[in-house]
Amino acid sequence: GGLPDWYGRNRAGLESRIDQDYPSITYPQPVPEFPQELPFRLDKNFPGFQLQFFARMLFSCLVDADYLDTEAFMDKARSTDRAGYPSIAELDKRFWKNFKQIRENADSESRVNVQREAVLADCLGAAQKGPGLFSLTVPTGGGKTLASLAFALKHAKAHGQRRIIYVIPFTSIIEQNSKVFKEVLGDEGVLEHHSNVFSDDTDRRTRLASENWDAPIIVTTNVQFFDSFFASRPSKCRKLHNVSNSVIVFDEVQAIPVDKLKPCLEVIKELSRSYRVTSLLCTATQPALHYSDSFQSGLKDVHEIISDVPELFSRLRRTTEVYIGERSPEEIAEELVKHDQILCIVNTRRQAGEVFAAIPEDKMDGCFHLSGLMYPGHRMTILNKIRGRLAEVPRRPCRVVSTQLIEAGVDVDFPSVYRVVGGIDSIAQAAGRCNRNGRSEIPRPVSIFRFPSKLQGTFFRQATQAAERLFDRFCGTLTAPDCVEAYFQEYFWTQEQRMDTGGTVDKCNAASSLKIQFREIAKFKMIDTEGISVVVAIEPEAIELVQALEYSEFRRGIIRRLQKYTVQIHPHQFNEIRDWLDDSTVPGLWVLRSEKRYSNSTGIQTGPP
Repeated sequence: GGLPDWYGRNRAGLESRIDQDYPSITYPQPVPEFPQELPFRLDKNFPGFQLQFFARMLFSCLVDADYLDTEAFMDKARSTDRAGYPSIAELDKRFWKNFKQIRENADSESRVNVQREAVLADCLGAAQKGPGLFSLTVPTGGGKTLASLAFALKHAKAHGQRRIIYVIPFTSIIEQNSKVFKEVLGDEGVLEHHSNVFSDDTDRRTRLASENWDAPIIVTTNVQFFDSFFASRPSKCRKLHNVSNSVIVFDEVQAIPVDKLKPCLEVIKELSRSYRVTSLLCTATQPALHYSDSFQSGLKDVHEIISDVPELFSRLRRTTEVYIGERSPEEIAEELVKHDQILCIVNTRRQAGEVFAAIPEDKMDGCFHLSGLMYPGHRMTILNKIRGRLAEVPRRPCRVVSTQLIEAGVDVDFPSVYRVVGGIDSIAQAAGRCNRNGRSEIPRPVSIFRFPSKLQGTFFRQATQAAERLFDRFCGTLTAPDCVEAYFQEYFWTQEQRMDTGGTVDKCNAASSLKIQFREIAKFKMIDTEGISVVVAIEPEAIELVQALEYSEFRRGIIRRLQKYTVQIHPHQFNEIRDWLDDSTVPGLWVLRSEKRYSNSTGIQTGPP
């Protein structure tokens, strides 16, 4: 049943059980009398957080040992499937063998590749330092992915750490990074654990490793990782003890939502402080999370790997960012068709739809739309077409209108980019899709614009306002480190009071007497509002899988395979298109069939409503 609250309703809490079964025991004891054999030193400021964390780690050990022992007795073949992963040392050998080939195929004299080699050298030098907190601050396109992997492998090998865990904010980045990791490490050493990955019934090893993360390389999401460290259920907690003695790479760490930041930072601190975890914070927009007088919840004693961050940013400068004022969707569409190849990034699905719809019909050749309204398989198909056009010589038209999903970690290289106004961190990510590989020696333009107020969207208002106050001061250099620092000072650090809107840290700190409210703490969720799942059944495989749901006894595997055809929509969107949707035989899962006029070219409904 999982970990209960200390104070529960209807005698469901631990307190009432102890009072009933052991009336003579006065328990728990206050912290000063707690046994001193703890494997870590209690922090006087956060003893409750540490104790509830430790209890959950012990619960993880117990649950996993129970499952594994039972499995070994009942199903030896299943138990055997868990073994046989390559060691960190073996993966390190594979990495350097395959990386050598990548080097040989690259232009070693190009300005960008020279700097990527410098980043790699800094990473390898820092890997000899002891376990702790590290940051890797590199501009987009600076080779963070492979350099961070090289650091993690060498560091884990040097210090006897058991596994490497990549924690990534968006599934779009995971799919790309996992592909890179598998190319240099081999498929069998890399476990993907996120909502868009599925395995068929023959892939038992992947399913088994997903249960307890007993694999050498784990690639997962912020949601999967951080939600688990506040969870109370066995299935969520079972993997936690295997996080200890690991190297964790937090990619695009600045993408953690502001209102969840404080609990997430406390998890990072406690793992490094008490569980021999090395955390590497990768970003193109630090200093976001470092401690300062104005940001006292930040991380202390973080070792920056790059020897000279401003100099690296200067040498990798490939863009110039200029604010061009207000534009309507029609005006933006008109400007886009003047370019053969251009990327326009907006903040919302609605904005993407309006700009794309404004492109004249006779200019649609080579125009593409990307948004979260497209199911993952469809997005990947469109991305592959985009990459194909960008790589062709002579150049073919390639004009893309996308939401933010293309920004972080998606490897595309456009000669020009338009970006609707947002936070400086978002502008920096957009700039990373422009002249990414340094093909032009002259910095290429990133044009920042704003929509009329009715189209701006309230969710992005605070970030937008903080960024706009810097436009004049840093005109042309909005992605430079000093501008980024000024932005976070303006937007991020002044919002410390709303960095834990659910009061999770206070709930954890209240556990200093061991009266832990596990289920109350487990209300923490990285994403507060869950969307409604809609399967877009227009491809043959999706149609076949939906039909199979009606008569299959084993639905879990089918549902996982349907994830690449599934879109998450908001409740108000569901109400708008309810008449277009069919019930599936799975509660909470809806189906949009091909005859419902879903537009396969854009991912936007083409008929009413």
